[in-house]
Amino acid sequence: MNVDTLLELYTAGKRDFSCFDLRRVDLSEIDLSGAILSRAELAGANLNGANLKGVKLSEANLTGATLWRTDLSNATLYKAILSRAILIKANLSSVDLRDTLLNRADLRLTNLTGANLSGANLTGTDLRYAQLKLVELTGVDLSQACIVGASIQDSLLYDYDENN
Repeated sequence: MNVDTLLELYTAGKRDFSCFDLRRVDLSEIDLSGAILSRAELAGANLNGANLKGVKLSEANLTGATLWRTDLSNATLYKAILSRAILIKANLSSVDLRDTLLNRADLRLTNLTGANLSGANLTGTDLRYAQLKLVELTGVDLSQACIVGASIQDSLLYDYDENN
């Protein structure tokens, strides 16, 4: 599907674009708030500065996608693939990132306040100066991740069993 067709459908009121093939499309600066892109193929897509507030991207493939300055607040990215994605200065506040693959992603200066990253793979991810306040990090793989300057205030880093 090309961008013009997608925008035509979105303007006409269509919101469900599940399973659509949008690989390497340029959706920069576009407003797709409230769209459903679950299981969509978005590998290599350019989403710089897009408004994706509340978008459902569960199980979507965003491998290597560019999401610089993208607003994904309150979005659902449950089990999405964001390996090597560029999310510099993105707004991921209150986002559902449970069981998401974020290995080697660039999350520098990203706002993850209140996000749920339970079970996410952040191996080798760049989190320099990211806002990780009130983030659920239970079961997260942070091996080889760079967290220099990141704020992890009031985040839950592991399961706590008060009986042990």
